[in-house]
Amino acid sequence: MADNRPGPNNRQIRRGGINATFIGCVVLGICILIAGLNIGGNIKKFNKSMSEIQFASTNSLSAPSELSFSEKKYLTQDEAAEYLNISGDKLLSLISGGDISEYIKTETGYSISVSVLDEWFDNEAYQTKLNSAGTTADTDE
Repeated sequence: MADNRPGPNNRQIRRGGINATFIGCVVLGICILIAGLNIGGNIKKFNKSMSEIQFASTNSLSAPSELSFSEKKYLTQDEAAEYLNISGDKLLSLISGGDISEYIKTETGYSISVSVLDEWFDNEAYQTKLNSAGTTADTDE
């Protein structure tokens, strides 16, 4: 009589089917891949929200609130000083000295165009560059 118990000499050979272990591994691998992509996407979202929160809470710059130059063409006196990163007194001296000549006098102070402020800043940067180039040329001679 034949021995039907499994053993090293009595292996049953399966032909024509897919191994259930292989299918289980493939399904498990796909689940791990989907979970990894989901976790990665959530980490990106978390990092983005944390950087926005961190930027908003550590914004120590003295920028005017809700300043959007595409929507707002004129700045108040305080906003203009903050935009140029100078004090309000320095801005008043620039206006009274004629360095910034295009402005509107209002009841609460001055309103100045952003383009005028940019033009003044570009001119000051150009003058500084000329002065530093002239200083180096004088020291080279």
